Amino acid sequence: MSEVEKSASPVEQRGERYEELKQKYLTRLLPVIQHQRLGHLRLDDIVRFMDISKATFYKYFSSKEDVVEQGVDLVVASLKQAATLVGDESSPPLLRFQQAFMQSLDIACYLPETLLLDVKQLSPLLWERVKQAQREWQQQLQRFYEQGIAQGIFHPIKPVLAVLQNELFLRNIMDPVFLMERDLTLRMLLYDYYELQKYQWLLPEFAKQIDDVPVSEFIDRVVHKFSLGIYKSQP
Repeated sequence: MSEVEKSASPVEQRGERYEELKQKYLTRLLPVIQHQRLGHLRLDDIVRFMDISKATFYKYFSSKEDVVEQGVDLVVASLKQAATLVGDESSPPLLRFQQAFMQSLDIACYLPETLLLDVKQLSPLLWERVKQAQREWQQQLQRFYEQGIAQGIFHPIKPVLAVLQNELFLRNIMDPVFLMERDLTLRMLLYDYYELQKYQWLLPEFAKQIDDVPVSEFIDRVVHKFSLGIYKSQP
């Protein structure tokens, strides 16, 4: 047990465990809504994909609409965390470059276009929360590339291209149909895309300095989770 856990009261520990489980159940829906519209899912479908009973469901959620709202909270928190990591100017620029890639990939995995469409239809207010958090993330990402150009680390390419490239490319390649039609593997494509990002943005002397191990390990974890998610999302 960590020092933090030792210092937490039993009530606080139960509260943390409650939130962890709730997030775990919400996360189980993410691969599902890459293939099915959340608005079309029945409560029976939701509890089946969460792999819990209805009794357990009602311990954590009051309704299907509550699932949508708490799912939006999770997405917004992820976008804000991504912006914070990339915007941390106390971190070395090359580490922030890797964070920019990894957070962009994470967002592509967990913010599918189908989710945005569902939220927009089900609750325009929630949809605006997601879009605002997404805009803040994109603005932070663009600022980071602007700083890198000013510091002489990046090639002088328009920073908005980094945002657009990640948005368009990463969303497409997370689609299993896209991969199968082109006889591609997700792992190799992500590795190649990361290499492309390095040589597209980093000046040669900085590209040679970067340690690729953290990104390689991150890609391996994403691919593993993604493959499990595809499997679990099948009827």
